[in-house]
Amino acid sequence: MTPLHPAFDRSRPPLCGTPKDVLFPDYFEHALSNGLRVLVYEQPGFPLATMQLVARGGASRDGDVPGLAAITSELLIKGTRRRSSHDIAEEIESRGGSIWSGAGWDSCVVGIGILSRHIPHAFDVLADTVRNPAFAEEEIERLKEQRLADILQDKSNPTVLAWHRFCGAVYGEHPYGRPQDGTEASLAVIDIERLRASHAERFSPSQCFLLVVGDASPAQIVALAEEHFGDWSVPTAEDAGSMPIPPLSGRQVHVVDRPTAVQSSIVVGHPGIARNSEDYIPVSLMNTLFGGYFGSRLNLNLREARGYTYGAHSRFDARMQQGPFAAGAEVRMEVTDLAIEEVLTEMRRMREEVIPEDELAKVQSYLTGSFPLQIETPSQVAQRIVTIELYGLSKTYYNHFNSTVLSLRPEDIQRVAVQYLNPDDAVIVAAGRGKQLRNTLERFGRVQVFDADGQVIPNISPIAQDV
Repeated sequence: MTPLHPAFDRSRPPLCGTPKDVLFPDYFEHALSNGLRVLVYEQPGFPLATMQLVARGGASRDGDVPGLAAITSELLIKGTRRRSSHDIAEEIESRGGSIWSGAGWDSCVVGIGILSRHIPHAFDVLADTVRNPAFAEEEIERLKEQRLADILQDKSNPTVLAWHRFCGAVYGEHPYGRPQDGTEASLAVIDIERLRASHAERFSPSQCFLLVVGDASPAQIVALAEEHFGDWSVPTAEDAGSMPIPPLSGRQVHVVDRPTAVQSSIVVGHPGIARNSEDYIPVSLMNTLFGGYFGSRLNLNLREARGYTYGAHSRFDARMQQGPFAAGAEVRMEVTDLAIEEVLTEMRRMREEVIPEDELAKVQSYLTGSFPLQIETPSQVAQRIVTIELYGLSKTYYNHFNSTVLSLRPEDIQRVAVQYLNPDDAVIVAAGRGKQLRNTLERFGRVQVFDADGQVIPNISPIAQDV
């Protein structure tokens, strides 16, 4: 047998090289005369395409009727003046495609994934759903009944109850404080007139952009866009602007009473960061280290070291305005207060201690190694382009993602931790047995107890302490 070259030591894994930046695709842009922007990223060689009509303004514009954007968007593919819900699904699915619609906090969307040879027909269906929704009474009632059933089911889910209470406590009357999918009260007032007004407000050429990613040329897409959207003319509704986010001062401690619960669902947090902030990437790295992946400090503490939970996590839900920072877990009832204390301790530790170089390097390797896997498919690329367009980021934003992550030093992470983690000005929520939790959580501040409907329970008595 020929001996191995002495330079190759097979007993050790090879060292990883320094991750390089990934070239995010440059995409074509064109504006129709009515203001509709057309974006195309051509990926020839694989006969698929993803197309999306995105409207700016999602649930954050619902005002006093939460759920309006979500229901408006979902109903777009439930029938038009020319097609029934069944017709829409059949025309796309029979050609090997799929169609969907929905709303987030900052946008509404109708999307189609299709074989590229069927793009012309998909354009016809897409334009019909966006421009000519029927808002049929039977479809409205069916969707409202489904939402009501979901709301009733959520009232028995401590995790959902804790999250809704947390958002309400953090944001108050701001739209972020209301459930994105609506409430029993808001569903009762949503009717065809409100839906038509919601549609007209959100879906107009100057408020929308059309994105196609896949095996399609810019010339083909522009021609189809002119054919199906060129004569689209809808007056642009006046933007009412954004409601300011109320500041938090001190701690608020809320309990959602679930007398039969066997464990507690806890959430700790406060307003976080806007998506277009220059600090978004360092905050993302800081959060990954804090509670954003399995090897995070929060998970290693609450799960591995103390055995309080099967998993602890945190996230910054960045939106047009400051979306929530939230850390949470499902924990045994008897350790609820101890788990909350550890979350607060880890927040203070992130602020007060400089992060070791090796811990930072581990998270940097995790983020830079996983990033290329997030822009492989047409739908993944499309989602990144939507983010760029919605939040006004540079087209080259993702070209420098890896190098930006690798350039961050421990002092950069501590700086954003001090700015964006505030354990002393936070909302603490626990959903579980109200009497027991009220007794143990008072050390964090005055405790308010709520029922599953979000109403204050004024006279719930704490369990007597053993003397």
